[in-house]
Amino acid sequence: MNDITLNELINYLDHSNILIKANAIFQLVKLKVHDELALEKLVQLAKRIDEEPKVLGQYNNGFFALAALNWLETENSVEKFEEIVLNINLEKRIILTTLIEEKPYLYL
Repeated sequence: MNDITLNELINYLDHSNILIKANAIFQLVKLKVHDELALEKLVQLAKRIDEEPKVLGQYNNGFFALAALNWLETENSVEKFEEIVLNINLEKRIILTTLIEEKPYLYL
């Protein structure tokens, strides 16, 4: 309903509820937010790709955060995306590629 501030939205990336966290990630992409704090929080989430609980199918908020860095398409976000992708295994890269390609179906 657009009744929260950008800072509140960014702070939802720290929420303990996995669905609220996922929705915050999607809203940041939808709104094309590339604020430095938002990017840093996405990076921290993306680095926890092995620790985050599953949200939907094989995806967790680590995958969503990493995909979001790619979807934002800024020089800084893509650079951070590429750095993190280098450190994940091939199986997770395949899952990530599928997620990135599914963006249009996620209504983003």
